[in-house]
Amino acid sequence: MKSRTRHLMGLALLPLALVSCGEVPSEETISSDPSGRWHVSVLGPRESDASIEHCLEDPLIDEAIQSANLPSTHLSIRLLETATQKEAERIADCLRANVGSGKVSIIRQ
Repeated sequence: MKSRTRHLMGLALLPLALVSCGEVPSEETISSDPSGRWHVSVLGPRESDASIEHCLEDPLIDEAIQSANLPSTHLSIRLLETATQKEAERIADCLRANVGSGKVSIIRQ
C-alpha cells in the first residue's frame, strides 16, 4: 500500500514538474500567453526554506506548491490575475537573493 501511495503522489506532482522544468536562458522572463497568469518557479535544491518565507508572504501570491521530496527540489508559485510582470520579477528577485543554488524562472501562462 505504501508503494502505491508513493506512485500516486509522484503522478500527482508530475504535471506540475513538467510545466516548470523548461530551461530558461539567462533566467529571462518568458511571456507565452499575454492573457495568462504570471508564475514564478524554483528548480533545484534549496539550502533552507526558512530563508524564503518572507518572499512567500507576498499578498499577490495565489498559490505556492513545493515538491514532497526532502529537501524539496521544486517550488511553483502562481500569482493573482491582477499581478503584473514587474511584480512577478520582484518576487523572483526576492527568491534569487535567498534561495541558494536553485534556479528561479518566470513564465506567463
